[in-house]
Order: sequence, then C-alpha cells, then structure tokens
Amino acid sequence: MLSAVHFVSALSFVAALLSVQPSRAEACTDGSVTLTHRLEAALPLPAGTVRPVITLTKLQPVSDPLATVVLDGIILPAKAGQAARAAYSDLLAGLHGAPVTFVATADGPDRHGRLHGVVEFENGNNLGEQILAAGAALADVSFTPCATRFLAAETRARVEKRGIWRQSRIWTDLNAAAPGLPDFVLGRGKVASIGQSGRTTYINFGGNFRTDATVRLREAMTSALVAAGRSPESFSGRVIEVRGWANQRNGLDMELDSPLALRLPDEASDLKTD
Repeated sequence: MLSAVHFVSALSFVAALLSVQPSRAEACTDGSVTLTHRLEAALPLPAGTVRPVITLTKLQPVSDPLATVVLDGIILPAKAGQAARAAYSDLLAGLHGAPVTFVATADGPDRHGRLHGVVEFENGNNLGEQILAAGAALADVSFTPCATRFLAAETRARVEKRGIWRQSRIWTDLNAAAPGLPDFVLGRGKVASIGQSGRTTYINFGGNFRTDATVRLREAMTSALVAAGRSPESFSGRVIEVRGWANQRNGLDMELDSPLALRLPDEASDLKTD
C-alpha cells in the first residue's frame, strides 16, 4: 500500500511539474461557486474508450433546452471493463438533480453540438474529481487547468484500491505487444534505452524499433522534465508509467504532451494493483 509519505511526495511532484505548464485557473475553481445548472443524467456509454458525456438544464430560465456536455480532463478507458462503467453510472445516478455550475472550456459547441467543460458543485467539489475518486476513470493530464486536482483524486482511488485500481488489466505492458491501438493508454514498462534525433527524445522499451514501444518527447517536453528534476537519461533501466493516446506505428507509439503524463512508480505510486 502506498504510504502517507509517498502520497504527499507524489502530490508534491505533480505540483512541481505543473509549475512549468500553462494553465487556465478559471476552469477549475476552489471554494463556493454561483449555481447555474441542474445535473440531469449521464448519457449511455458507447463501446470503447470514451470521454463521459452528461446533460444539464439551466436553473433560469427553466424553459431552456438540455445542454449536452463533454466532461474535460477525464477518460473512461475500454480496458477498465464493465465494473468501472457501472460505478460511473451509479455515481451519476446518485447525483441526479443536483444544482451545479458549468464552466465552459471552449468558445462554442463541437461539431456534434456538445459543449466542453467542467462541472462544479456549490461547495467547490468538482464532478470530474468525484468520478476519479470513485475509481471510475483516469485523469487526462493534457487538460492542464484541473490536472493537479484530478491527479490527486485519481491517486486517492489508487491508494484505496477503488474501481479500476482493483485490477491489473487497466495497465498496458510497454515491454510487450500492445493490441487494440489507437487508444488511450495507461502504460508501464522498463526503459531499455534513451535516444535522440534532432529535437526529439525517444524512450525505447525494447531493442527492435520496428516492433517495440516508443515514447517520444519533443524539445519543450524534455526541457520541462529537466526543469522538474527528471532528465530523460535518468529513466534508462527504470520502470516508468506514461499515459496518453497511443498509435500503432511499428510498435506502440506515443507522444507525451505534458510532464504530468510520466511518473516514476518506484518513487510515487503503488505498483500492486491486483
């Protein structure tokens, strides 16, 4: 079990990494908020990896139509299985009718007519945090405004073995073949080597570049890791965790867009998920 000391260390590490990231603090508030909407329902989850989608109605005027909202900053991966989906549905059912505020993170709807943003309750609690703390989703750290809060909520679920953290299948083994790509991946593996070509740094998880997993870091990402005291060269021979959208290009191919997408599990997390 992750100790309290390591838990605090993990959150401190997250905060240090976030300090080098751009943010929009207005999207993830602290404290009381002005209530604008009522939480109506969670839309059915389609197959595969999804971003949760909910419906809201305005408190005033009540005649306004339902708003369909994509919750930013959280991902419900297909590998989480039915138990996580049931936990998500149960949580949202218990919050039906709750007054909330909606904070948009885009200027208008997407091509499907859906709004994107975060949902907060009167006491400042965030719906995304509640979903993550229940172990019903993963934090998408590319959404920087709420990254610290969302990772802290996810870490609590991980420590307490809630939801997806009661199983090992949530992980993708970066030292083995990864089927089902492209997909959002929570990967873990031992780094075989670190390479560089031009301004790109490569974290390699095997010696065959045609079949083995590779994580790519652009120059800005490498600089951010170095600034946070995590030079990529120090990862060689160590087990690391990464998260993000991965493609199949020869082997698994992932480009990290945030330092928060990479963690050192021997320092900041609990490897035992079974």
